[in-house]
Amino acid sequence: MLDILYMHQTHLAGIDLNLLVALDALLRERSVTRAAAAVGLSQPAMSRALARLRDLLNDPLLVRHGHAMVPTPRAIEITTPLAAALEAVRRTLEGPAPFDPATASREFKLSAADTTQPVVLPRLLARIGESAGGVEVSTFPLRSNPTAFAGLASGQLDLAIGRFDAPPEDIRLALLYRDAMVCVARRDHPRIRRRLTLRRYLAEGHLAAESDSPVDRPFTIESILGEQGLARRVACTVENLAMAPYVVAGTDLICSAPRTSIEPFASGLGLRIFEPPFPTPGFNLHLAWHQRMDRDPGHQWIREMTLELFADMRDD
Repeated sequence: MLDILYMHQTHLAGIDLNLLVALDALLRERSVTRAAAAVGLSQPAMSRALARLRDLLNDPLLVRHGHAMVPTPRAIEITTPLAAALEAVRRTLEGPAPFDPATASREFKLSAADTTQPVVLPRLLARIGESAGGVEVSTFPLRSNPTAFAGLASGQLDLAIGRFDAPPEDIRLALLYRDAMVCVARRDHPRIRRRLTLRRYLAEGHLAAESDSPVDRPFTIESILGEQGLARRVACTVENLAMAPYVVAGTDLICSAPRTSIEPFASGLGLRIFEPPFPTPGFNLHLAWHQRMDRDPGHQWIREMTLELFADMRDD
């Protein structure tokens, strides 16, 4: 390999690396005039570069033979490795290759709450299956926002979906969709007819879905009712919201939950959806990633596709 490329870093730092470009042109053209034109230098400037190269490598490199210049054995020895080294530098500086989902093989690691994954994954995986058969998505539970941010920063995660307030400066956010609370009860509930009144809501027993992690719930029903001096009667508490629709379908209990998480079960399980009989704040779910992935072509592809898939669930 070219000896100059093996020099110690402190030695290499003292060398004008533009000389390597000039050397490559000289070895290809075997003419100071043509080499100068090839790299955009004047002939005197190329002559000076050749003199410096001869001194640096302790070899004449090109010697005159009649009207032509011929390479020395040393010059012939370094021609191929020099061209390969410069090509590697060019490829490095050109930036990342375009991402082609049809041929790519890549894994993306996504973190989201258990209640969010059933909303996001069906749409996302269906689209990936249509256009990117070599792309894999691995999912992880979202335990806390700081843990998600740390995973994004370390590279253990590519994306996170959640309700993120005041993220660190190196975390990027984009609104994925908006959500709101609804109430569900079985269709043939004996005491709930056309609408759910506040009086009936407070009189009935409730199924509370309370995850250990606060990321599942931006607020609690108890806190909202408590501000009005009201309270509901909780008959059962489950940690996993996915279980709630099945319990409600077989009991007279009411469940209050995010619309996107509970609505897919409504028709199949014979459930009815009601607007809460008291004001509840809506909340936003964001797609988060680390800023170092901003320009990665594959990451850009999955971000843009994910956001496009949920355009109908936000008011842009």
